[in-house]
Amino acid sequence: MIDKVRATIMTVLEASNEPVHRTRLVKLIYLADNLYYEHFGETITGLGYMWDDFGPNSLSGAIVKEADKLVQDDYACMKMGTSIYGSDNYLYSMGPTTFELTDEALEPLESRVLIDTVNRFKGKSLGQVVTASKRTQPFKEVSQYEVLQMNQLPDYKSLLDSITSDNKLMSEIKEAVVAGEEAEGMQLQEVKQKYGLSMQAS
Repeated sequence: MIDKVRATIMTVLEASNEPVHRTRLVKLIYLADNLYYEHFGETITGLGYMWDDFGPNSLSGAIVKEADKLVQDDYACMKMGTSIYGSDNYLYSMGPTTFELTDEALEPLESRVLIDTVNRFKGKSLGQVVTASKRTQPFKEVSQYEVLQMNQLPDYKSLLDSITSDNKLMSEIKEAVVAGEEAEGMQLQEVKQKYGLSMQAS
């Protein structure tokens, strides 16, 4: 799970293209985890979350702890400053050592959800990101300092159950994945010719 958390943090930092406030980092990862859970019934990171004054926070501060370890290993950098209110600001960014993101650490769909979450909140203030995290159902359903219970949306659960129970469809999906892997670098027209697909539809 630790490798997954570290890969998640580095994906968010890379996609942000600018220093990321510590609170923003935690909230973005939570928002991505919650979105992923709504669709697939599990989080990307495997972490749990709790109610906190500043919105959802990972249990035992796991995200911040792993981010600080990435700084120690030179995969990330941290700059400390002071806000206009006199409180400490911790900003994370990419470090001098390259962090190898592999498919074993994060699946392509998990990476996509993380990147889309970062992009959705680009240009939004820290306050807006915190507000968005507090508006999620798991946060609203619990009391102060309780553990959040994430929920899978029933429509998506029934759809996934239906798909996975259809052996014929699952077989076709697996064949399509293999075809996609074999077709790496090919033009769309070449793929259609190789696999006998209609040339009229795109």
